[in-house]
Amino acid sequence: MFFLKTVADYMAEALRNLGVTHSFGIIGKSICPLVLKMVDYGIEFIPGRHESSSGFEAAGYALKTGGLGVAFGTSGPGGTNLLTAAAHAKANNIPVLFITGHQSIKELGIPQCQDSSSYLADLADMFKPATLFSKLVERGDNLSTIFNHAISIALSGNRGPVHLCLPFDVQTELLEEFPVVYPERETLVSISNYDRVINAINNAENPLIIAGKGVNRSGAHKELIELAETFNIPVVTSPGGKGAIPWDHPLYHGPVGVGGCTHGDDMLNRSDLYIVLGSRLSDMTICNLKRENHPETLIQFDSDPTFVGKILTSKTIPVTGDLRDNLVYYLEHLDRDSVTKHNTPSFNYREELPELPGLSLASVMSVMSDFIPYNNTLFVDDGSHGFNAVKWYNVKKPGSFVFDAYFACMGNAIGMAIGAKVASPDETIFCVTGDGCFMMLGAEINTAVCKDIPVIFIVVNNMQLDMALKGMEKTTGRIDGTLFEVPMDAVKFGESLGATGYRCETLDQFSAAIADAVALNKVAVIELLTDRDEVPPTAHRVVNL
Repeated sequence: MFFLKTVADYMAEALRNLGVTHSFGIIGKSICPLVLKMVDYGIEFIPGRHESSSGFEAAGYALKTGGLGVAFGTSGPGGTNLLTAAAHAKANNIPVLFITGHQSIKELGIPQCQDSSSYLADLADMFKPATLFSKLVERGDNLSTIFNHAISIALSGNRGPVHLCLPFDVQTELLEEFPVVYPERETLVSISNYDRVINAINNAENPLIIAGKGVNRSGAHKELIELAETFNIPVVTSPGGKGAIPWDHPLYHGPVGVGGCTHGDDMLNRSDLYIVLGSRLSDMTICNLKRENHPETLIQFDSDPTFVGKILTSKTIPVTGDLRDNLVYYLEHLDRDSVTKHNTPSFNYREELPELPGLSLASVMSVMSDFIPYNNTLFVDDGSHGFNAVKWYNVKKPGSFVFDAYFACMGNAIGMAIGAKVASPDETIFCVTGDGCFMMLGAEINTAVCKDIPVIFIVVNNMQLDMALKGMEKTTGRIDGTLFEVPMDAVKFGESLGATGYRCETLDQFSAAIADAVALNKVAVIELLTDRDEVPPTAHRVVNL
């Protein structure tokens, strides 16, 4: 005998069985049936202050759990507000299910508030380029197949976000059954080029490992170190790959590109073989690489073949599939007796700190890891503060530095830190953001306060859009639109939202604030008033107008 249940019942049950414990978003009529059912099935709903932040929270949650994040938006503007977070998740290969509402199918063609149909804001079409799959579900009895397809894409292979647009009457439709196929992880290894890869590494004169964001996403930190130590190859990190290897490992030769060090960039220009682990080799990584110095050979490990072998002039050996699976296979099948141990002396890649009248952000970042617990993750927002962190912050725990220099969405770290803390409550979670980012999405601190999600927010306040100002000043001689005539007071703003505030103008004040905030274990906002004249390590990319 079959019992009828609503589509919302079936979806809520399926998401719970997938291991989802929390969802994020802003509720409204068009999405109410599913959100409320998810609460009934034990999935806690975290109401945000802006849908974009809720999408970032779902991404932070997915990053920490390794599973699926879920973010909601209503029809119309609730859905369009999620688009930025969807594109960010796609750029970072983070599996998030974005669910938006829609007026009832039977009411299509009737002008309605917050229209999501093809008559106004067609969310299903809008999300297609920003996700791996996007679909309007027009009938409840079709949803099982569509849902299975969506979660399979999100959680398999080149993982990433998917989107379902659910009309109100479809959510409440009664069905007899709703078959769900739960994806199982497969080992994805590319072995066809194994011999070419090993021979290229053994025969290179000056090989170099470029560790990208993929090392952090796949959790291949141990395998990266084993590969480097087995062949005695130096390692540099892309901006997003920061933290792939501890800062003081003898084979680590620093970050490269925007926020990189001179020594690391020099190594890029004198290596005959790059072993690229999970990096697209964007302009943020190879901005200082001269065309005439492209390596003879490139070995590129990447789950997404879109840019493999298409950026440099080098002869390319591609290795597709999961990075960690591939490295495990290659290392297990390696003939250790035939390995070439390359001559790679250690090198102090650190540079001199700037000397300024006011507080230098570089000096803060260079010692911050000494002030915080080892069991931490640092989410870093985009801007000059982010690239200062890339250059100066000492990552002790591999994988504990999260930074996106590719899509580079200001304010993403605020939500991601909150979602990560929800998923990993025993870890100390920090967010380093700037005053520009903070004014965009800083109200999300109230979400953390209301739900007692104790994230420590460090707001770098130099009263300007620093990266834009310094770049424009250098390339155009103008700074239009980069100064805040009335600068924000981050402490007052944070306190107005229920957080504990600290204002710091010296390194000693910052150290004391960190210690107090960690001990307090509540939402905290630490405002760093830094020297406005500090030059960020971002001047490598020149725009000619």
